[in-house]
Amino acid sequence: MESTHFSKQTLVEQAQFSREDFAQIRSCRRLHNQLGFAYQLAFVKLLNRFPETNPFEQYIDSLLTYVSYQVSISASQINRYQDRLQTVYEHQQRIGDYLNLTRWSEDHTEQLASYLFEQSLRTDQTTALKALARTFLHQQRILEPADYTLTRLTQRERERARHHIYGRIAEMLSDTARQHLDTLLVSGDQYFTPFQFIKQPPGHPSAASVLKLTRKIEVMDQTGALALDLTWLNNNYQRSLTKYAERCSADRLRQLQPAHRYSVLVCFLHQMHRETVDYLVDMLYKIVTRVYNRAQHDVEDHVKKQRKLLRRTLSTFRMLGQTILNDEITDVELRNSLFNQVDREKLHEQVVEVDLYLDGKYSNTFQRVVSRYHYLRQFTPTLLHHIEIEAASPQATATTEALDLLQHLNETGKRKLPEDSPLDFIPKKHRAKALKEGSPDRAAWECLLLTQLRDDIKQGNLSVKGSKRFSKLESFFIASNIWQPARKDFFQRAGLPVHPQAAVEYLTERLNAAYDRFLQTSDDNHYAQVTQGRWQLSVDKVEKLGTKKQEQLDELKKTLSKRLLVIKLPELLIDVNNDLQHLTDFCTPSQSFQTVEDKRILLATIMAHGCNIGPSTMARLTNDITYRQIKQVTDWQLTEEAQRSSLAKIVQAISQLDVTQAWGEGRTSSSDGQRFALPKKVLQQTFSTRFHEFALEFYSFVADNYAPFYSLPIECNDRDAAYVLDGLLYNETDLALEEHYTDTHGYTEINFAAFAMLGKQFAPRIRNIQDQHIYRISKEKDYRQLTPLVSPSDRAIHTDWVAQEWDRMGQFYASLESGHVTASTALKRLVGFSPKNHFYRANRELGRIFKTEYILNYLSDPVLRQRNRRGLLKGEQMHALAREVNYGKRGRLGPRDWDGQRIASNCLTLILASIIYWQAKEINRILIDIKQQDGLTVNNELITHISPIGWENIILYGEYIIDPHRIRA
Repeated sequence: MESTHFSKQTLVEQAQFSREDFAQIRSCRRLHNQLGFAYQLAFVKLLNRFPETNPFEQYIDSLLTYVSYQVSISASQINRYQDRLQTVYEHQQRIGDYLNLTRWSEDHTEQLASYLFEQSLRTDQTTALKALARTFLHQQRILEPADYTLTRLTQRERERARHHIYGRIAEMLSDTARQHLDTLLVSGDQYFTPFQFIKQPPGHPSAASVLKLTRKIEVMDQTGALALDLTWLNNNYQRSLTKYAERCSADRLRQLQPAHRYSVLVCFLHQMHRETVDYLVDMLYKIVTRVYNRAQHDVEDHVKKQRKLLRRTLSTFRMLGQTILNDEITDVELRNSLFNQVDREKLHEQVVEVDLYLDGKYSNTFQRVVSRYHYLRQFTPTLLHHIEIEAASPQATATTEALDLLQHLNETGKRKLPEDSPLDFIPKKHRAKALKEGSPDRAAWECLLLTQLRDDIKQGNLSVKGSKRFSKLESFFIASNIWQPARKDFFQRAGLPVHPQAAVEYLTERLNAAYDRFLQTSDDNHYAQVTQGRWQLSVDKVEKLGTKKQEQLDELKKTLSKRLLVIKLPELLIDVNNDLQHLTDFCTPSQSFQTVEDKRILLATIMAHGCNIGPSTMARLTNDITYRQIKQVTDWQLTEEAQRSSLAKIVQAISQLDVTQAWGEGRTSSSDGQRFALPKKVLQQTFSTRFHEFALEFYSFVADNYAPFYSLPIECNDRDAAYVLDGLLYNETDLALEEHYTDTHGYTEINFAAFAMLGKQFAPRIRNIQDQHIYRISKEKDYRQLTPLVSPSDRAIHTDWVAQEWDRMGQFYASLESGHVTASTALKRLVGFSPKNHFYRANRELGRIFKTEYILNYLSDPVLRQRNRRGLLKGEQMHALAREVNYGKRGRLGPRDWDGQRIASNCLTLILASIIYWQAKEINRILIDIKQQDGLTVNNELITHISPIGWENIILYGEYIIDPHRIRA
């Protein structure tokens, strides 16, 4: 083990001694025995096992240093202790009795095996299962066995669970269903097998793409696999088998044992059906929205073309108006006077033209939407036939009734709407559009229904059965039997009261305290003042070093620039792996170790995707590495779990470098999106007005010590705010993140509620923050100069709404924390709800409380504003480096499917993290050399202004030579 396995936060939380611990330690007579006893005590608290004795395991840089600091004994005393093996064993016995620990024995094998079997039915990942086993042993106060014993037991139970699952699914299948499943893997007369057809990513939103998706559902339905009840099988396990299927070719699946093959295919079909339903809903939303956008564009173009008509008509109107308003002309003479001014024939022509303009096909946007009715009819009957819509709120009942009528008309082939067709689903101001001469018009009525369907699904009034992202909100909650035992602990971790009424009192006191703090410092606050009931903000002072320190900083930067080693990117990646061996996380289950050649191919693959070169071009640039080898590694080794685990090792190594402590302790972080061109016509392709091109966004996270710890691809027109929690909840690093910064795109009021419920601080930089509303709870409180800002009735917080949904909100955010549902999926669904939804408005009210507190703190605390700016700046610097590294194909992304885009995003982040680690280590080396050779100590204040994000000394482009002699075996 390496010392980098323990962060400072972990040591403080788990290895800090209590009074009882000190009493046990001081009972040892000599200093070296006290230190050794304390070291073993802390060791077993951290790892639930005793240190190896031959040789004695030491953590000089982390654990031993922290222990010696606590007991005030020099760490060198451990050398005297480690040679006295009898004393070491006696101390282990004492510690075991003191902590009530049981040593591992064969009697515990069945106990752990039974637990691992149950867990193996939920997840297929060996690493996760070993972590669960260690947690179980720790909770049972059983010391861990040797690592090989734990690994062997985990693999055995994992395999046993696999056979159990495969056998149970195979028993559920009829002979006919098995034949249908086997047919998926045979191409017949087609170019693709049905299996490959199902795996194809969805195309660009269009009628043809919708019909292709519905054909996929039909192919899946024909197998009969979707009728099987898989609720007994954990969703995570289903996803694991699905990912396996996605990496397999049809030929590879045919080679599997029948039970294994059928299980993989059944889980694959169940998961792909849910995803395909989601794709269909996405398609509907995007097509209907695009029809409206195009209609608006057509109307605007028509208006531009009719400028001459408008000028002529307005000119005629002015003449007629002037004549009518002329009091000198009598009523009898008026008609003759009008026709003297305007020719009757021309006036008639203009009236006809105006009629066409006001009532014709370009008269309004909806008329142009109706003109696209026949295009919509190409796919809507089929789409509605393949998705099942359910009402999720009373106000959506009218929409479902209208959908039932439309389905009936589609099935019977009737074209005309009944006279009593429902119109209640249409907002009152638009109902006239659905009528033509007093009767319902089929085209207009159906277009309005599709529009309302789009809006109701987004707002949560309608749900889609069998969907992952558009199902009922209740599906996003963990089960009550899981929530209730964890309820108290969840609220306590967040520092929030458990009971709703206590929560109201707590929130009231907290918000009032925020107002008090602001008002107490308002006289000295030169940044934010309230004038005539509005915020008046001044400009923050720019952070500047004094002249002398600036000269010292410039000199330090020159020194670093001269002494930084020049290195090529492949060599840098090799050296980083030689240090950290993070590539071992990419081993497949069949690999006991990695050869030098394995590492060469793996590095080439990571650069192929991270630098956007592509596997084919990378194979040409490197010696003795083929496209087939790169493709094999891409399919089977670049799993999401492996990439996250590998990145975590680099992040931990960055955190352990002395120089990074000057930049940050890994307690704050920031996130932001970076856009890359995506020319492929796929569902995720959206036009970015800022980027002026079709693009995809890589949303990335960076800690205050410059460690990039998470990234994911998202659509560029998606609001970043829904994805902010993903990086904080699902990264695998040991970073103890407490505060997070985003720009305005990452901010919503719901996010303030989410962060508070999860015990973290949300600190966005909100554009035009002076225009944001602040809210109050206490009506009788004296808000002094802030009274005009909080006195309107819509600035009052409804705490009764929060209290009513308090427990349910806790259950919802506990679901996100546990991974029951991805935070981005759930928050996108929640944010789209209308204010009429009780759960949404309770979250909104809670978010407004914490948003108000944050705004008051932000406007009165220059240190908070400074931290915010610095945090976001680090993300911007990271983007500049990413743009340089992702240089291939002029920065235009190639992957069509989400999995390929995820691999590109993660590989890019891995390379960025490697560069940051290497540069930080170099800066650390140079600072040590300056101290040892020149006898100078660099001021920490100067180091904070140094950044490891630089690439002048790194050769990013050119021939890629992955030297096998440089790789450490």
